[in-house]
Amino acid sequence: MSIPDVSLCMIVKNEAQHLERCLASVAGLVSEIIIADTGSSDNSMEMALSFGAQVIEIPWEGDFAKARNRTLRQSSCSWVLVLDADEAAGGWRADVLNELLSAEQVDGYFLPFIHYVGEADSGDYVTDNVCRLFRNDERIVFQGSIHEEAASSIWALPDGKIAYAAALPVRHYGYLDEELRAKNKTARNLELIQTALQHDPESIPLQYALGTEHYQQGAYETAAGLLLPLLKTAPAGSGYLADIYMKTAYALQACGRTKEAKAAYEAGLRLFPDFTDLLESYAVLLLEEGELQKPYHLLKIALQSGDTAQKYPSSSGSGTSRTCVVMGQVCERLLRYEEAADCWEQAIGYDAGCAAAWAELVPLCLLAGEEQHLTALTRQTLQAMPSELLGRCIPAALNAHAWEWLQVLAAAPQLPASVQAILRVLPELFRHTQILDAAAAAPLERLLRAGPEQPWVHGYLWAWACRTGDVAAAGKWLARLAPLRPGLAAVHHRIGLESGGGDPAWPQQSHTDPSGDPAAKLPGHADHPAGAAAIQPISFPGLSYAAQLLLQAGAWGSLLTLYRNTSPSLFQWCRLPQPLLRGLLQAPAPFREQWCSIYSSHAQQYGGILCSAEWLLYAAVADSCGRVPQLDPAAGKALQQSGSAAAALGLSYHKLLLAAEAFPGKNPRGSIPWLLLVRSALRDGL
Repeated sequence: MSIPDVSLCMIVKNEAQHLERCLASVAGLVSEIIIADTGSSDNSMEMALSFGAQVIEIPWEGDFAKARNRTLRQSSCSWVLVLDADEAAGGWRADVLNELLSAEQVDGYFLPFIHYVGEADSGDYVTDNVCRLFRNDERIVFQGSIHEEAASSIWALPDGKIAYAAALPVRHYGYLDEELRAKNKTARNLELIQTALQHDPESIPLQYALGTEHYQQGAYETAAGLLLPLLKTAPAGSGYLADIYMKTAYALQACGRTKEAKAAYEAGLRLFPDFTDLLESYAVLLLEEGELQKPYHLLKIALQSGDTAQKYPSSSGSGTSRTCVVMGQVCERLLRYEEAADCWEQAIGYDAGCAAAWAELVPLCLLAGEEQHLTALTRQTLQAMPSELLGRCIPAALNAHAWEWLQVLAAAPQLPASVQAILRVLPELFRHTQILDAAAAAPLERLLRAGPEQPWVHGYLWAWACRTGDVAAAGKWLARLAPLRPGLAAVHHRIGLESGGGDPAWPQQSHTDPSGDPAAKLPGHADHPAGAAAIQPISFPGLSYAAQLLLQAGAWGSLLTLYRNTSPSLFQWCRLPQPLLRGLLQAPAPFREQWCSIYSSHAQQYGGILCSAEWLLYAAVADSCGRVPQLDPAAGKALQQSGSAAAALGLSYHKLLLAAEAFPGKNPRGSIPWLLLVRSALRDGL
């Protein structure tokens, strides 16, 4: 296949770090390379010459258009491609490029630019479309000393036409935080824009460029002041009007000028009704004000519009995965749980590693008892799930006693060998409630042969000792954990109070690092003696860690003791990871009965319910035992006045339960997703 008749034209200064990636990306795609060097002191030009480039030296005069036009005059091919060193062609094919170049009625192409932003490993990006591929015509030139563009000169041609080349993406790395810091681009750009404005103070593109620079720096008040007047003066046919509306509305929103922001969103959507970023951003503003129906409508339009990066500047996930995540959150607040789950599953369909979607879908499915659905989805996407995401899913599966799902997660080849080893042991050890033999933990202890400093294994051994009542072993593993988990000693002591005081030996549950990764090494803490005289007051982090271990290991007696002996103002189950609440309902019936009794005792002792979510959890546990939840009038009034739809639904169902109890056979009990109402109440801040 013939090499496309294209000249690559570039201006470069000290770009040795990036130039090789750029030039390698167009190998076999261009017939000549012309590079104007504006004063490099590194080996950029040697690298350019190694790729066969024609190098010219030109002085830097503070004018990007002037420098670029110098390179255009040196080109000899029929088409010109313009790139910067921190850009690269994204998987272009020569046959596709040749076909585009053969279109007789087209003078240039808008290329989809993917600008990576933030930290390099975040994967976040924004997009826009820039005309960088055009015919070699002396009338086609760049304009503008900064943020220069060639599209205007093409449109000025008789019947000048610019098409869109979706198959020719360009990846731009110059907006990454490390690049902005290294090159101080903001200061340079601001200086160039200010200088240009002195010569042409009425220039709308320059005013837009200045507002954009301040916007990108988070100076939203300044950006709003510069961009807001442009909504009236920017020409309707300009390619940047949609972006002006987006940036103006968001800047006004960010600096608290909500009324003006709403007006800008509304005006922008009248002009650009399918602009997904604008739709989503407006929906988020309304959500923050407590509205639900209008955000639902806006997001529905955004999802119907899909990825509109071809038409508008966009950002990663707009109209696809990110919009699905927000839509799911709205649906859940409307108590449309199935629709919410569908949205998050759709987001995962767009991006299997979408952490935000998994973070919502996992607890929702587990609390709804939909482990099988979650298992099937994980099986489909397992190969594409990052190890960090798996590290958050595994503790969720352990907390929920979701053994089938855990088995699928454990098969992921991207998991570290140490995690795979422990996951081969835990399910068989913990899922069988009748096993109380201390010796059954021998497979766990054998894992220590790979290295004695494995605190996640020590945590599980401590929890198993609590389950089996092996006081000596519990003390042994507590001593190993104490330097890393000083809060565990207080929990250990609290558990032992009911069994006669002294130095107790009843700790509980399998270890999970607070980051959610059972493979992670815990950070060091100061040494803390385990003796009773040195025990510090119990802390919530220590309690949360212990409660998860105890529940995962099925150390039900120790967990009940801890709950009974701890103030409910500290031990609030709804502050624990949500999948653990599903694990609570998986506990043996005698445990759940006693749990309800302890809750009722605490409610009487401390004067009513502490929060709506906690009562809804109690109702879930009581209902699972075939009990009608208790609720005194004062507590019922407090729930009613909370304003929570979840609390209102829970109260209504409670009345049905009371009616069914009073008139057996007259009213069907039905069912209600109590744990999902707990989650909704927590989302409402109750």
